[in-house]
Amino acid sequence: MRKAKRFLKWFLSLILFVLLMFYFFQEKLIFYSSTLPATYEYQFSRDFEELFLKSDDGAVLNGLHFKVANPKGVILYCHGNAGELDFWGQLGQDLANRYSYDVVVWDYRGYGKSTGKRREEPMLDDGYLFYNYCKNLFSEDLITVYGRSLGGFFATHITKANSPKQLVLESTPTSLLEVAQEAYPFLPAKWLLKFRFQNLKNIPGIQVPTHMIHGTEDDLVPFEHGQRLFELSNAAEKKFYPIEGGNHNDLSNFETLFYGAWDTIFK
Repeated sequence: MRKAKRFLKWFLSLILFVLLMFYFFQEKLIFYSSTLPATYEYQFSRDFEELFLKSDDGAVLNGLHFKVANPKGVILYCHGNAGELDFWGQLGQDLANRYSYDVVVWDYRGYGKSTGKRREEPMLDDGYLFYNYCKNLFSEDLITVYGRSLGGFFATHITKANSPKQLVLESTPTSLLEVAQEAYPFLPAKWLLKFRFQNLKNIPGIQVPTHMIHGTEDDLVPFEHGQRLFELSNAAEKKFYPIEGGNHNDLSNFETLFYGAWDTIFK
């Protein structure tokens, strides 16, 4: 009996330890970020301007503006979870080169040179800084908001409060809670998660033309997430682009399907 009590006490202490570790260190589990020194110099093959935009709470957000001659519009790109602007800038440059759009891509708090305390609402609202920057240069009917994976939360947050030309979502989750529940089914994520990023409530209120791209074999954000978001969308014009056989990080390998989707969206 005494051994059973000791085991139960040990087991409960272990559970409490795991829960506390998840609660206090969840940022490291959620955000796959690293920093860049303030003196870091980006190297790209086409013209760009480096941006530093300041939020109301003092955070400074770093971005890049790739510029083309006679742009058809501007793409505001909200990038995925892993990597910073030295990596995502290459994709921004590729978009600009392929389709003759200006491209603005930015780092979230704690990524690259971007600073500021991570709290859900201020982080999401940082996206407005870059949308307003784009709006100062282009009319809204020339602005495309693009969100990839984690960036989809920022993209829908921006779009629900504005009227851009269109919204593009790639490999986007329904909510961070559902991702956490699927990844850690043994934890009460509903009660522990401090970041409640979600698209389930945002999508139904977005009326602008909406395009969704998702790999059918995505093992990080299951294909069903994209399907549910598409079904919830009330946009009068919407289109879903399944990438047959595509996983989370290899969609560009399916060149005909993936770039065919981009060709349709950015024609």
